[in-house]
Amino acid sequence: MDYNQCQEMQCMKFAGFRVQNFRNILDSGWIEANRITAFVGQNEAGKSNLFEALYVLNPIIPDIEYSVDEDWPVDRWEGRKDAEGEPVCEARFELNAAEIASLFSAARVPIPAPADGEDPVPEPQLPTDASLNLTKWYGYKTEHKAVGYPEGALDPAKVAEWATKNVPKFVYIRDYEMSGAQVELDQLYQRLTNVGGKRHQLSNEDQTVLIILDLANIDLKDFIEKGKTAEGRTNRSFDKRSASKYLTKQFSELWRQKEVEFDIEIDGPTLNIFAEDANIGMPVRLHRRSTGFRWYVSFAWKFTHATKGDFKNCVLLLEEPGVHLHFTGQRDLLTVFDRLSANNTILYTTHLASMVDLAHPERVRIVESRDHHLSITQGIVSQQKEPMAVIEQSLGLTGDQSGILGNRQVLIVEGGDDTVVLNKLSGLLKSGGKEGLSDRVYLWPAHGAQKTPMYAGFAIGQGWDAGVLLDSDEAGNDAKSKITELYLPKLAEGKEQKFRTLMLGQAAGSKKTDFAIEDLFPDAFYVDCVNKAYGLAIKLDDLPQDGSDMITKRVEHLLKSRYGHKKLDKRTVMAEMWKRFDTWKSVDDLPKEAVQHSEKVFKVINAAFG
Repeated sequence: MDYNQCQEMQCMKFAGFRVQNFRNILDSGWIEANRITAFVGQNEAGKSNLFEALYVLNPIIPDIEYSVDEDWPVDRWEGRKDAEGEPVCEARFELNAAEIASLFSAARVPIPAPADGEDPVPEPQLPTDASLNLTKWYGYKTEHKAVGYPEGALDPAKVAEWATKNVPKFVYIRDYEMSGAQVELDQLYQRLTNVGGKRHQLSNEDQTVLIILDLANIDLKDFIEKGKTAEGRTNRSFDKRSASKYLTKQFSELWRQKEVEFDIEIDGPTLNIFAEDANIGMPVRLHRRSTGFRWYVSFAWKFTHATKGDFKNCVLLLEEPGVHLHFTGQRDLLTVFDRLSANNTILYTTHLASMVDLAHPERVRIVESRDHHLSITQGIVSQQKEPMAVIEQSLGLTGDQSGILGNRQVLIVEGGDDTVVLNKLSGLLKSGGKEGLSDRVYLWPAHGAQKTPMYAGFAIGQGWDAGVLLDSDEAGNDAKSKITELYLPKLAEGKEQKFRTLMLGQAAGSKKTDFAIEDLFPDAFYVDCVNKAYGLAIKLDDLPQDGSDMITKRVEHLLKSRYGHKKLDKRTVMAEMWKRFDTWKSVDDLPKEAVQHSEKVFKVINAAFG
């Protein structure tokens, strides 16, 4: 019995991969993967090449191979003649206890019976940690290797057989858009015949129509033949009704914004697809619906086709998903990814700030171009301006987002660091069943406490439902005074508009006189980050006890007085904190003091916005 049949399972854990000798990729280095991983970078950096190389390793469509003539790096062209046997891609899947046992049961080498007078050979012990590694070279089939089992315990051929049945297939989707225009089935059949049945040589539109027919269990040639007789046309009407209901059901699994029904209508050889919103009741031909809606239709049906309607046990490789969707649709798509990631692994490329989930910086991989070759930076710290522009915009640091912000509840914070920290903490708290930041509240970073009154004045002037969260220190108190004096009196002229001024230390329930975003964490945690960033060995007892009790000011005083620094470089220390953030997967990974402080802060914010 296959492992898939043994239990209802999540997708096997895809741990990561490496690509070499492929187009502009000389060596990507090892790329760690999460259940959801976003590859962020500018055009022509090599994001597509990365996915294409990975896809061939274990594709949903079999028998796809690398082509030395097309895929070997151009600037190493002299080595092309010796390319056969050179590595292209490797990947690792980590096995859980059930998978370890299943593979062992399927591929174990039988222990021979002992000869007379000999003691029996003991059974090999199952490993507690094991993985299945896939590797592919130019000119060779994919190799499957079990790692962690006792030497000689498994039959390599049976390992490959088990892997073929159970390792998640890679599904690569890059051409989403379909026009939805009518299709002449007889002409489609002729085009398919002309390419010898090789679908990948057809247009994206033709391939999508064939997928629709596949989902409906409709054979194109048989369907055309049925249209030639009255009885055949009657039978065909039942086929298309059944297909319409199935496509509607599968689409509803991924699109939950509103209820939509599809109707495949065929008149002679002509196929049309109609989409009807339940609350309107009037069918509209698909080609007259929005580009974003057609994108979603194409994605939903291609995913349905690849997974045979199960929506599970795949590694989805998605190029620029959501590029045709508006902002809200893009955020909804991230929610769909979260839901699908329970049973699939999702890797996607994007240059859209709104397709980067602020609660999960650990999901981001920056794709850079260095000397015309792809390079990967794990996390959200990069020296290159182009890919980081996406991250900066996702944090609200660039671009004009007033149209979006004006339709949200907006909380101004002092900077991008506050946004990263609060979103990360919120995401972890919510995953652990605790209260995080309300989905209604959007964090809008200013550029320091001194500039928050300008942000507040703009928000109040535009009539936004807004507020500000300020550090409990001198700069924060000064900003609060300016906002109160300059802008809050104007609220009396309005009717229902609200603006909240919240102080971080008070919201966190701290007894410290001064309190900033770093003080949400234990002092020892921040000092450890400082030591790592500066290469020092500061102890808590070294910090001054008088003056401000804000951890950053205490550390800065020591750096100046003992080590000769002009100031504390908060950006360097925050970069080290972000590295720690990337390792936190659940609320249990957080320091307890951070859980207590941050949960109180989110409760105060949520209550203030009602």
